[in-house]
Formats: sequence, structure tokens, C-alpha cells
Amino acid sequence: MPKPSVRFQIQPTVSHYREPLIRRLLRSEPLTLRLTGRFSNTEVSSAERIESAAQDVLRSVSAVRTLSLGPWWWQVGDVAAVWRGEEDAYVLEGRFYTLSAWVAGAVGKLRGRTVILWGHGWKRPESGWKRRTRLAFYRLVDGLLVYGERAEELGVEYGVPSHKIHVVFNSLYPQAALSARSEPPPSEAPTVIYSSRLTPRHRLDPLAEALAAWPQGQPRPRVIVIGDGSERPRLEQLFADQQLDADFLGPVYDVEQLRQLYSQAHLALSIGGAGLNVIQALSFGVPVVAEAGHPDSSPEIEAVIEGRTGRCYDGSAEDLRAVLTDALADPSQLRQMADEGLRLVRERYTAERHAEAIETALVRLIRR
Repeated sequence: MPKPSVRFQIQPTVSHYREPLIRRLLRSEPLTLRLTGRFSNTEVSSAERIESAAQDVLRSVSAVRTLSLGPWWWQVGDVAAVWRGEEDAYVLEGRFYTLSAWVAGAVGKLRGRTVILWGHGWKRPESGWKRRTRLAFYRLVDGLLVYGERAEELGVEYGVPSHKIHVVFNSLYPQAALSARSEPPPSEAPTVIYSSRLTPRHRLDPLAEALAAWPQGQPRPRVIVIGDGSERPRLEQLFADQQLDADFLGPVYDVEQLRQLYSQAHLALSIGGAGLNVIQALSFGVPVVAEAGHPDSSPEIEAVIEGRTGRCYDGSAEDLRAVLTDALADPSQLRQMADEGLRLVRERYTAERHAEAIETALVRLIRR
């Protein structure tokens, strides 16, 4: 019996951090996957763009051209592919404002095609017109691949049939790239690490405020900052003005260099909206202090489990300072949280687990 064939669009772009997943999907045993995707995130400034995947990976993916007008997108070729019906299923971008996905879903209904969306689903509770409109969007398709359990819970609560929603989680690295926590080198002060785009949505100001009023008699942490963006010059000046020990390194993509940087850290920070920076830290055996309840957080915030894989704070500089001082004072708990975080990544967030979850979901949805 031939394997089901799927036109599968990589989300959100064919970027460097999607390489391990793409390489694994290209070796899929239960499915024949024809991969498509956007090659760059041109909707953001050049300083905030994510590096593309390697050339051999790009050659294995068919480029999708995206036309945009403000938040509204049209992805050329998606509707036509669903209309022709040459594949057994079609996985499209699950973005609410991508008009071509709406039309492709409607065409799939009309033509009897299996259309599936891959996206965040619900990141937070919704009501009113937006919830009703999103539900109408999801009714057009046969299935949803979502990043986290909260999206599944909200979807079922709002009336989406449970068989349509499949949690596939997310990934950065293959299993082989993970590393258990090693003790950071001895120093006079602990080290905390922050990795994210430096934009107005990812503010480091609360960290500067927390460190500036650090309790006397306790060594104030040094900070490693990985990332670039429009806010970087201002933040470098802010930390310098406060005489804080902070190294702004810019973007770092090399896994071994990242491993070396995380090996120096006692804690990783997620200030503002959390995302794959949480998975990155846990993959290198570093527990995470994350802001709880931030509306911009992606489903990866679910990997920060209070007291087990990290700690949460309420968003204020005062609470961030209190949580940091408490966590850094207990090395044994740091080791336990690091071990638990790495175990969670192995269970859910490696490229292999991610691909397996996608394959299992697609096979089930196609059979239905």
C-alpha cells in the first residue's frame, strides 16, 4: 500500500532552527512529504530577521511566495494545490490573517480534500467576534496541529472536536545535540543568560532595574545577552549607565558556541514573551526564570514548570529580583530543575519527537 502523500508547509519559515526538523521529516517512513515554506521573514526589520536554513535544506523545500498588505497575507500556490488535489493532504499555515489559508480551506470543503492547519491555535483565551471568526476558520479544515496543550484545552472548550486537534509541540535541536548540566566555572558572581530578539516586545529593562537594586552582601549576577534587534543600542547604554556587568554578544547560531555560553550560566531568563528561548536553555541543561502570564508568550512557556524546570515571576522588577536571589541561593535545586528540564525536552521538544508527533497526527487525520 503506497504511503500517503502530503504537501507540507514548514512553519513559520525555513529557518536555521527548523533544520533538524526538516532533515528528520525528509526521512519520514509513514509519509511522503513534499515540503514547502517561506525562505525569510521579510515582514520584520533586517536586524530582527531569523537566519535561513543551510543551502542543502533550502534546496529540499519549494519556496512559497507571500504577498502582503499590512497583516493580511496571500501565499501563492496554496489554493491552486488544494484545487488540483494531487496529494492526499495539505498542511498550510494556520495564521489567522493568511487569507489564502481561508480560501484553501473552503476549496478543500468543496473539492473533498484533506486540509490541515499548523499554527499556535489559541495562545490565550478569546471572546466575542475574534473567537467566533477563528472558530469559523477552523471549521473549514479537517485538523489542527498546535504547539501546546493550552491551545488544545481552549479549542475543545470553545467547541472544536477533540479529534481535530493534535498537539505536536516544537523543537530546536536533535536528540544528539542535548547536553546535561555541568557545573558553571567558579567565579565571584553567578551568571545569568538571556537569548532573544532585542525588540520592544522583548524588554530587558526589568532585568536592569532588578540588578541595579541588588541586595547588598550578595554577589550581583553577570549577564550574557544573545540576540540583536532595534533595542540593542539603547539596552547596551542602559546597562552601562547602571554599571552592570553585561556582555551583549549579538546573534549566535552555532550550536557548539551556544553550548559553551550556556555552560557558564546558572540560570536562563525569559523576560516578556517566552518562546523557543525556553527550549534552548533547557536543552543545554539550564533552568529558566520566566515571566508568568505574559500575553506575548508562545506555548513553549508550558515547559517552565514552577519549581521543577524553572521559576516564574510576576513581571515586576521587584519579583524578578526576589526570584533570582532565591533560586541562585540553592545550587541543589538548580541541579534538580536542570535535570528535570532536560528530561522534558527529551520527551517532547527534540526534532525527533516533534517529527514523530507530526507524522502520527497526519496519519490519523488522513485516515479519518
